[in-house]
Amino acid sequence: MNKTRRFTAIFLLVLTFSLIGCSMKKNQEEPEKTPIKLETSQMQAVCELATLECYYHNTAKLDSEKQVLFWNTSKRLWIEYSGIVKVGIDLSKFDMRLDGNVVTIAIPDAKILGCEVDDASLSEDTFYSETKGLGSGKVGADDQTKAFQAAQEGMLAAVQEDESLLLQAKVRAQTLLENYVKNIGDAIGIDYEIRWETVVEDETAN
Repeated sequence: MNKTRRFTAIFLLVLTFSLIGCSMKKNQEEPEKTPIKLETSQMQAVCELATLECYYHNTAKLDSEKQVLFWNTSKRLWIEYSGIVKVGIDLSKFDMRLDGNVVTIAIPDAKILGCEVDDASLSEDTFYSETKGLGSGKVGADDQTKAFQAAQEGMLAAVQEDESLLLQAKVRAQTLLENYVKNIGDAIGIDYEIRWETVVEDETAN
């Protein structure tokens, strides 16, 4: 009788470990799949990919004249350089709403997101300075900063007025977003309808 009980206990113990092992193996072979769905964070990443990088060539100039005592003095500075202007969608203004199969996407018009000078484009060959007159002083770091600032402001103003470039950046973002929504819909079997809204930015908030 005791042998029968021991045999039964051992059999149940082996069966239990076998079931546990099978369950663990099944979980390892079939990991839980993350459900596919539309996500605002992913759509913001798509907008970021749509950012246009416009390479430009610019010139910073300084030409100042003043009188020191009885002498006319002047400072001249000329710097040629290259850089990149980034045009795209402000992600903080992006929004997405989902109602059934209707996806409403709200994005602002494209704007200048940043401007960077290519340091590699600066060299002795692209830099020229000249001073004339007693007491004119040397062309210093402040003069270079003012010249760069004036050049950047002029260039950014020109880009901001380029409506075709800003429109191109927005259309590019919309096209990539449409493809993203369509691909997600195809993957989960939903025919999404996309509706667009334009976010009007409050200029007084700046």
